[in-house]
Amino acid sequence: MKVLILGATGHVGSRLVTHLNRQGYETIAASRGRLNTNIPGRITLDSLNLEALTHYLKGVDAVVNCVAGDKHSIGKGADILVQAAIVAGKPKIIHLSTMSVYGGHEGNITESHAFDPTYGWYAAAKCEAETYMQKYAAAGGQVISFRPGCVHGPGSHLWVSRPANLLRTYRLGDLGDAGDGWSNLVHVDDVVRAIHVGLKISKKAGEALFYNLAAPDSPRWNQYLFDLANGIDATPIKRISRLQLKLDSKILSPAIKIAQILCRKARRDASWLPEPLPPSLSRLFEQHIFLNAEKFSNEYDFTYMSYSQSLQESISWYNDIKY
Repeated sequence: MKVLILGATGHVGSRLVTHLNRQGYETIAASRGRLNTNIPGRITLDSLNLEALTHYLKGVDAVVNCVAGDKHSIGKGADILVQAAIVAGKPKIIHLSTMSVYGGHEGNITESHAFDPTYGWYAAAKCEAETYMQKYAAAGGQVISFRPGCVHGPGSHLWVSRPANLLRTYRLGDLGDAGDGWSNLVHVDDVVRAIHVGLKISKKAGEALFYNLAAPDSPRWNQYLFDLANGIDATPIKRISRLQLKLDSKILSPAIKIAQILCRKARRDASWLPEPLPPSLSRLFEQHIFLNAEKFSNEYDFTYMSYSQSLQESISWYNDIKY
């Protein structure tokens, strides 16, 4: 099988390329930016370029959409992907979505739960992208959308190095009831394996499948932060009040983001700046959303990596890059 991977330099995309090549797949690793020279079958491709995307889609059996970036890249990019795929003969689309499509909903969330695009620009963009995937199925294409929770493991800045850096500077710690939300963690390699399963699924044209992805033993955020802090020697763990979280996310972190932007525009190194703690992160820590991923596990006998193993791999990776 020949597979085009969009967003091949990202956290999931880069590991997917390696995994599929080891499994004997022929891959085309595509990214807008420069690709690592060690990635086989690499190309530079703007996923917003309809003509170029159509050209590459004509020669593959499937495409995996791991594109990240801004709202336009995610939403409009999905629109262009569907347009190109229809012209190219309707290859299978594996679309990497997110649990963010469920927005601020709480409780036990299955794939049939309503979307909430009002939760921020990222949720809105991902909801928009999924509507185009549904249009692709309506046009006779086959699409599988995966909605992972918080993808951690080696290489994860969002859910490993970012919280670890914040723990080391005592801006995260024991959050009390502000950290009682479910973490919905899923190891990056489990996401990669799920995509591999998706590529092998044989369904009739015009069918769209949707699956949540989250390890069933994922703890609440307070437990994860406690375990992560112990693993990186960021102890003693400090009690963080709601007021401190609010001041950090609403005042300090916006100032840090502005400084990062100014450094980028001035072509200056911004690595010396502290880690921003966005309001969306503190909001997620207390959100009581439990991503129910039983459907995929039951249908395909899929087993997730244990929390203890995925945590240890995350800690080992972080300690290696820091020391």
